[in-house]
Amino acid sequence: MSDYSISVSWSGKDSLADSDAAKVISGADFNTEFTAVQTAVNSKLNKNFDNITSPSGARTALGLVPGVNVQAYDADNVVKDVANEYTKTQNFDCTTLTDDATIAWDASSNQVCKVTLAGNRAMAAPTNQVDGAFYHITVIQDGTGSRTITWNAVFKFPSDTAPTLTTTASEQDELTFRSNGTNMYLVGQSLAVA
Repeated sequence: MSDYSISVSWSGKDSLADSDAAKVISGADFNTEFTAVQTAVNSKLNKNFDNITSPSGARTALGLVPGVNVQAYDADNVVKDVANEYTKTQNFDCTTLTDDATIAWDASSNQVCKVTLAGNRAMAAPTNQVDGAFYHITVIQDGTGSRTITWNAVFKFPSDTAPTLTTTASEQDELTFRSNGTNMYLVGQSLAVA
């Protein structure tokens, strides 16, 4: 590809008097200059487009590589700013939180999770909550049972009263929360599930 450069300079003619014959631009000057412009434009535009017969040929001519600088077309891709209808089940993998004296919950990687209590525990404020997102936790009693959880203040319960978890060994409680980005509001529960 070549860049356009001036072949015939006309700027010097500006200072000439209108009556000066040298001020006139000749047809040959025009042909020389416009040929230079045409050559530069064609070299910039013609990236082997003349022989394009397929989408892959067009990508090659443009120097585009699917997956590197352009997304490959896939009819199954979900577009986030339009309504989508799913033909297969969509779900979050259930992850396991680490049982500890204070249980940490990173909501960004544990939207659906479970924890097995091996003692009385405190539930820390979940990190990385998203406003409007729903989060679910399954609280499982170990083989001993009678384990309790003290909930962080960001957990909000109806009438400001946390549910009484089952104390039966190996049973579980299912709790679903909706987040406002800071707090977790209990919106559903199923207690003492065997």
